[in-house]
Parts: sequence; C-alpha cells; structure tokens
Amino acid sequence: MITNRFLKLISIIFILTYSNITLANNPIYFVDINFLINNSLAGKSISNQLETKNLLLQKKLTKLELALKDVEQNIKSQKNILSEDEINKKIQSFNKEVEIYKGERKKLINNLTKSKNLAQKELNTSLIKIISAYSNKEGISYIIHKQSIIIGKTELDLTKKILKILDSEIKNITFK
Repeated sequence: MITNRFLKLISIIFILTYSNITLANNPIYFVDINFLINNSLAGKSISNQLETKNLLLQKKLTKLELALKDVEQNIKSQKNILSEDEINKKIQSFNKEVEIYKGERKKLINNLTKSKNLAQKELNTSLIKIISAYSNKEGISYIIHKQSIIIGKTELDLTKKILKILDSEIKNITFK
C-alpha cells in the first residue's frame, strides 16, 4: 500500500527533475540594459538633447537671477533716499518677483524632467520590443538583466547583438 507521503515525495522529485532538464536544454541569456541605454544611438541622442536643454535652462535662470540681484541692489542703494513706505512697496514688489521666479524655475525643471522621462520610457519600450522579437526569432526562452548575473559565459551575452539591432531600428528619440 502506497501512502500519501510517498506519492507527494515522488511528485516533488519528478517536478524538480523535470524542471532541471527543461532548464538544461534552454540556456539563460543576459543583456546589459544600462549599456544599451547609454551607448545606443537613441540613448546618446537623449543624453545630448538633455545636456543642450539643461544648458539653455541654466542660462535662462542665470539671467533671471542676475536681474533679481540687480533689483535687490537697487532697493538697497535707495534705502536711505526713499521713504519707508516706498521702500516697503519696492520690497513687496521684489518679493513677488522672487516668488514668480521660483515658480517659473520649478515649472521649467519639471518640464525638462518630464521630457527626459518620456524619452527614456520610449527608449525602454522600444528596447523591450526588440529584445522580445529577438528572443522569439532565435527561440530563446530566458533573457535576464546582466546585473542579476554573478558569472556567465560571454557567448550568452546578447548585449552587442541587441545594440546593433537597436541602432539600426532607432537612431534618434526627440524630446517633446
């Protein structure tokens, strides 16, 4: 008479053995996503556009800051000349301008961040589609991120192959 425990043990052994056989027939490939994002033509175009827009933003904000500093210096220089009411009006006006500047600065930085995130999301979506299509075409069952690997054979690294496909399909992603 076969007991329930014995049947469970046989079932577990069968499942573990079968899963190991399945994994042995399908090697696990890996891809360095960070390398692809940083070194692809599309990834480089995102970086270049981000750098350019960031420099323009910094120049614009620097001009606004200098204008505010000039207004502040002007108020300080007129402190002894104008009446207290006039100085208070100028200070209030200056504080309003500073608040407007802070709001504008925050808005510009948020817009730049949103644009960057959208462009990176578009690149990631395209990259996932390319990896998926490649795995289907080549009959690959498992592709994981290279950062999850401690040791792996270099012939299982698909990064260079995926980079070639990515560069041929997507050369540029523009900011919106």
